[in-house]
Amino acid sequence: MKLSLAISSLLIMESAVAFQVSPFSRPQGMATRRVNSRLSGLLDEINSDSYTLGGKSDEKSPVRDDFEILLGELVFSANDPRIDIVNNFDRATNDEFISWMEKKADNSQDPEERLALKDLLEMIVDVKKKVELSKMADERKAKEAEEAEALRMQQAEAEAEAGLAMSNTDVLRKAAAISSAKSSTKAEEAAVKQSFYDKQLTPEIRMSYEDTLKKLLPPYKPGETPALVVQNNYDKFDAQFVKVLTERANNGEEGSAALLEALAVEQSKRIAAATEALKQVLAMGEPMKMEGALVKMAREGKIDESFLLLLEANETQARDAGAIGPANLMKR
Repeated sequence: MKLSLAISSLLIMESAVAFQVSPFSRPQGMATRRVNSRLSGLLDEINSDSYTLGGKSDEKSPVRDDFEILLGELVFSANDPRIDIVNNFDRATNDEFISWMEKKADNSQDPEERLALKDLLEMIVDVKKKVELSKMADERKAKEAEEAEALRMQQAEAEAEAGLAMSNTDVLRKAAAISSAKSSTKAEEAAVKQSFYDKQLTPEIRMSYEDTLKKLLPPYKPGETPALVVQNNYDKFDAQFVKVLTERANNGEEGSAALLEALAVEQSKRIAAATEALKQVLAMGEPMKMEGALVKMAREGKIDESFLLLLEANETQARDAGAIGPANLMKR
């Protein structure tokens, strides 16, 4: 039951569509804010005459004006770093630039700057991998479509040859069968349609989570447990990742099973805390007081995914019951 609760809650946030890898598909709020905060410290370095971004030039990190300019563009931009990485994809994902960034980060004497450079580098590698996986997915789909078309043509040719030998009576029976098949197409499509959770994992989906699995699965550092890993990396457990873990757990992998159990427990804790917080808000009665409480919670960072899901469920129930005022308040 706990696992079902975790999966069903996570599935609310996912779209049941065919697999697509997007450079912006992963949760990036916390990471982006952290990177932007750290990169802000690099702006002073860029504005200085030395323009070395805090790194000390030496034989291990040769000066590359084109790389310095690109790094400056990524740092200066007000966009999400991933957008600028995509807009400068060939330059930003160049192997030489990535190697230069690694050396730049390793040689930096400023801890904050080093972390910022490493975070930016991690984003670049992540975007590059997702684009490569998208290309792989497109190539696989194109190949499958080509094979399906070849099979269709083969079947059509076989049917055409068989049709030459059919009598008039056989032709009429065939036409009646086709007409009957068309009338039941919609019902068959509804029966065949699979849910998001029932769809098979593609090779690209599994590959897209390889780095995440390496970070979250055992072996752990001293003091780390599955519960602590889930708590500290909760945003990484999207519905697709839960499917990957479930597949591995069904194949007997104990580490994945332990993470799923810890996720179910953490999900239950968060839902319980969100339920209690929402009760306190609703108990205020007056819309202005409730809105004030919600604003305060938002400023204090106490509104998470579980709270929003419960708020959405209560908004729907209130609207169905005709309580339009409270429903509109909860929808804000």
